[in-house]
Amino acid sequence: MSSNGPPDRNPTLRRIRLFLYPGIGIKRWLAVGIVGVLLVALGIAFAVSVSLTNSIVEAGRTLTFGGFLTGVQRGAVFGAAGLAVTGLSAYMLYQRIVFGARYRQGGIIENLSSERARRGGPRIVAIGGGTGLSSLLRGVKEYTGNITAIVTVADDGGSSGRLREELGIPPPGDARQCLIALSESEPLMEEMLSYRFGSGASALSGHSLGNLLLAGLAQTRGSFHEALRAAAELLAVRGQVMPSSIASDLKLAARTASGRVLEGETAIGQAGEPIVDVWLDPADCAVYPEAVRAIEDADVVVIGPGSLYTSILPNFLVPGIPEALARSHAAKVFVCNIATQHGETDGLSAGDHLRVFERHSGVSVTHVLVNSRVVSLAPEFQQEPLSADDPFDGFDGVIMRADVIDASLLSRHDSGKLAAVIGGIARQT
Repeated sequence: MSSNGPPDRNPTLRRIRLFLYPGIGIKRWLAVGIVGVLLVALGIAFAVSVSLTNSIVEAGRTLTFGGFLTGVQRGAVFGAAGLAVTGLSAYMLYQRIVFGARYRQGGIIENLSSERARRGGPRIVAIGGGTGLSSLLRGVKEYTGNITAIVTVADDGGSSGRLREELGIPPPGDARQCLIALSESEPLMEEMLSYRFGSGASALSGHSLGNLLLAGLAQTRGSFHEALRAAAELLAVRGQVMPSSIASDLKLAARTASGRVLEGETAIGQAGEPIVDVWLDPADCAVYPEAVRAIEDADVVVIGPGSLYTSILPNFLVPGIPEALARSHAAKVFVCNIATQHGETDGLSAGDHLRVFERHSGVSVTHVLVNSRVVSLAPEFQQEPLSADDPFDGFDGVIMRADVIDASLLSRHDSGKLAAVIGGIARQT
């Protein structure tokens, strides 16, 4: 998290101030280590009969059961205790300094101070899927380490769909993108886990390495959610990723304005006409219990950005998710997309996106975030930017308008800008 004050001119003084600030977990273990060294020294003094003050001698005898021990034995007790305490101190310092900072750049003190701030950060739950959710997570992880990403398991296309059909596991694609976004070693992980095998790789053709990793973990660990836990540990993920449902055969269906029934996310994303209804098959699919607990305990729940019908709504069609939102006292933020999605939300305004979400999910949000800097998109994108001036008729919550557009990709959100707004909402809750 960035400081609100001016930058320090003297980096050494800044590091000293950060070191002295409570909570980074170094000073306490240094103090424990000093105590351990003193105990070892005291043990040596007892063992070799170094002259000590009467008060120290009496305290030593009391701590070692009076006069039952010889000087050498008493020295051995203090020496062993000192070595144990010193070893514990060294181990904990190793955990804090070496293991905790293994994937990070910058100084040790800066990293530990930043980590302390994130550990005490707000509990943020982000619900959705696709690139929109992973973009949000990349920014939010710099504000807090208490992040839960809840993803849909109704995807049926590409590598995810094939693994789902062949292995009977939930589609791993959206979860993979979230793991990459939350990884401490994100650039390396993204390059490795996003790699797709080419057409010359026969059965592996089109599969991403990350999807195969999650599929293998799901089979060795016995379930998809256990695979996500193992992958989070393996990839040094900040936060957690979990499915909205434990079902492995969940399918999304929709009805269009002309009465056509579309089955599967891929077909719905290419509807080409207004969608009037969406549902899950089976409708009574089991919710993932930890997703419910995360929502109930959250400070902020972020809905979107992402594909409205195929990434966001499938999560809220799972029985138990809307009810958890209703019980939660968190701020519920609906993030409007930057633009319409060709084939899925053509012609919808920002207000239409919110109304479609609330009508199908039954969830009432407290905040709506809409991009305020509207930029025209090239015709080949076949997308229309959503206007910040679109009316949100009937909505009595907080409407937030902010520049959250990615200057390099005008149809998407900027991770940092989006996270800054979410962080501001979290500070107000």
